[in-house]
Amino acid sequence: MVRRFSSKEEKRRVVASVVDPAAFGNHSMLGFENHMNLFHEDKHGLPESLARGLAVFLNTTAVDEYFRRFNGHTQVNATDLKLLKYPSRISLIELGEWAMKRETLTQDQIDNKLETLTV
Repeated sequence: MVRRFSSKEEKRRVVASVVDPAAFGNHSMLGFENHMNLFHEDKHGLPESLARGLAVFLNTTAVDEYFRRFNGHTQVNATDLKLLKYPSRISLIELGEWAMKRETLTQDQIDNKLETLTV
């Protein structure tokens, strides 16, 4: 999930996180407000390692700088996200598995790990 709007004063333009359906109890469906961009596969959730890798990638300084450079507004549209060049699915899963092994992640750790990925 990526927040759609941010203010110019915020530290990050792109703010991504993973929604764990288990955190909402035993419900067959979840609803989201329209100020969120959701990543999915055929309207179903992503595998956890892929979702976590995608969130980590989207929270890199490189992605934030890209959006600030090429988007003159504070809105992150679905089209903007679709046009972004992503690492391969395998690399995103690897990134997610790496992230899941850590209790906390710093921005430096995330940015350093991005440099080691094969796109």
